[in-house]
Amino acid sequence: MKKIFSILLISAFVFASCEDFLDEPPSKASQQEILTTKDIDLLLNNTDYDATIIQDVRCDYLSDDFNYHLNVYDALGGWISYAQVQDFAWQDKLSSVEDRNWNDAFNSIWQSNFIIANVHDLEGSLEDKDNLKAEAHLIKANKYLALSIKYCLYPNASNAGEMGLPIKNSTAFGEQTVRASLAETFQQIEADLSEGLKIETEKVNTIRESQASAAALAARYYLYMHDFVNAKKYAADALSMHSEMVNMETEVQIIPVGEYEVPSTSFLRSYAPAFYEGWKSQYKIFHHGDWAYVPSKDLLAAYEPEDMRLYFYTQDYLGGWFGMTENNELYKKFGGNVMTGTDAAEMYLILAECEARDGNYAACMEHVEMVRINRFRAAEYSELATPTTIKEAVQLVADERRRELPFTSSRWSDLKRLNAEGLIDPITLTRTFYELGETSVDYSSIVNYTLEPNSRKYARPLPQEVIKLTEGSVKQNTY
Repeated sequence: MKKIFSILLISAFVFASCEDFLDEPPSKASQQEILTTKDIDLLLNNTDYDATIIQDVRCDYLSDDFNYHLNVYDALGGWISYAQVQDFAWQDKLSSVEDRNWNDAFNSIWQSNFIIANVHDLEGSLEDKDNLKAEAHLIKANKYLALSIKYCLYPNASNAGEMGLPIKNSTAFGEQTVRASLAETFQQIEADLSEGLKIETEKVNTIRESQASAAALAARYYLYMHDFVNAKKYAADALSMHSEMVNMETEVQIIPVGEYEVPSTSFLRSYAPAFYEGWKSQYKIFHHGDWAYVPSKDLLAAYEPEDMRLYFYTQDYLGGWFGMTENNELYKKFGGNVMTGTDAAEMYLILAECEARDGNYAACMEHVEMVRINRFRAAEYSELATPTTIKEAVQLVADERRRELPFTSSRWSDLKRLNAEGLIDPITLTRTFYELGETSVDYSSIVNYTLEPNSRKYARPLPQEVIKLTEGSVKQNTY
């Protein structure tokens, strides 16, 4: 008899340890019978709003790229969750119970585990099955890496025994759940990445994984781990398969909206087909959405006046709708979304950092300039000065990564890995904001918040529901 599987598309997946919780699968929002590899394709091609596979874990409001300026928060605070404000100020405890970042990521991990366990029992060619299994491993590796960047300390030798993430390699419900060590967590990520690199699918779009996106993810992972030999290898591999860039002078139009200007890319609406191909240097699409990506003054000051990436910061919304004349820029590269997947520009900058660390400053700058020549008008462009020390070169690349990849997890991960290393000057983050009580903002008191280099607050609190539903077998981060 033919074996038939079905997959549950769960709206909010939370694992548990207690015997009576999730002894049965949760109520399903919808059910798709899985008979063939084509059915798995339908699942992985899903780009609707509830497609957790393409939703990324947000770290943007944690870094120094982001700032709720007081006048901005005065106007918009009623629409911003208090838990996000607490996170923004690096508080140890958050008032929220749920965390969509966590739930969506583990939903995708569950779906990946389903594919890995069952795809070879479905109808379809062996080649399709092998590639789908590899793709599921890549999705799983990506999700675990993103979760670890937000919720765990940096995985250096001294932190190896610290708490990592709960490791899930099956689709069973009701199993006891505990947090693996940080070392074990990254062993799992590397194991999934190794399996994912077996994919043989060529890049045809940004929705699905490919050989190119697998290499790009490996380059991102190994850069974070400070394995510069492998980071360089995989970044070069990714670029050998896809190196197309977007030239902003010729391909991004600036459109007048009343008295303000917005980039043409901001009209690429998420979940529409054009959105997923709207930035051709992408390898694999992941994104998150918010209507208020508020840049810090430091981030804006990091750009040269002629840098066309400044066009992505528009006064249209805060100026036009709220009449603000100060701190009135919002990041609107893609409207209310940020693309966070791997990108050719990111690969060039990974190569640049690897060359910098080898003291190959000319080669470092060649890779940096591959990005920069596409971000300025040709008539206004001038090359950066070549650095003369490894420290200067790594700092230069870190600065360019910040300009190129704002509001992604890149800056947060760079702060963690560079501070842990100690090569460049330590980076201390500060906020000037209202005092935060347990449940609300105190508008009568303004205080300074500080995040010291290598603070334990770089591992953000886990959702309270996970602690509660597992009856404490999953431990909260300690501060």
